[in-house]
Amino acid sequence: MKDIKSQVSANLGALRKQRGITQAELAEKLNYSDKAISRWEKGDTLPDLNVLYEICQFYGITMNDLVGEECTASQVEENNKHRRMYFVWMCTLAGVAVWLFATIWFTVNLLTEPRQVLWICFIWALPFSCGVVMLIARKTFNWVVHFVLASVTLWTAICATVLHVLFFTSISGHMIWFIFIIGAPLQAMIFLFQKVWKSRTIVKTQAEVIENANRAEESNKNESDGE
Repeated sequence: MKDIKSQVSANLGALRKQRGITQAELAEKLNYSDKAISRWEKGDTLPDLNVLYEICQFYGITMNDLVGEECTASQVEENNKHRRMYFVWMCTLAGVAVWLFATIWFTVNLLTEPRQVLWICFIWALPFSCGVVMLIARKTFNWVVHFVLASVTLWTAICATVLHVLFFTSISGHMIWFIFIIGAPLQAMIFLFQKVWKSRTIVKTQAEVIENANRAEESNKNESDGE
């Protein structure tokens, strides 16, 4: 009888090596620790079905591929290539859609109110496009890319707000610049959010390891009783 557990464990290790990433990098993407990844690849425990499905989504394969004996590098690389291109085109399409909307708004208002300061719409398009890209590929990029995108979104939004207030309100110019002070704690919150998320990952992994260990012990006990 085919040992599914051993086959899945072997495929998990092979897929990661074929992808060219470390256990720590994979753990970061799956929100688990590298110790959990190591236990999965050694066959000590296996993740639950939801995590296995997430792993299949990450590698661009099916559950049948994961339990099969022909989970080859060429197949995985081809699937990963299509997956990467899908997200690249989706992010590009989303960014272009934001700028297209800004261009349409600019053109329509230019015809009706030519004396208005209309270029502000393109300034606002910067944070919106970064935010949309970050949301679409939130499970594809690593935390560094997310941190950069979130930071760019924050500061471009602040700049757009300052320019909008300067040109469209009567608030004194020397007062509005204090809004940049708000950006400092918000930037710190973005950084701390990454730390909190990693801490959550560790706690989640510890619980998952304990749960899988208990399941494995119970399974071994049932097998022993059956014999």
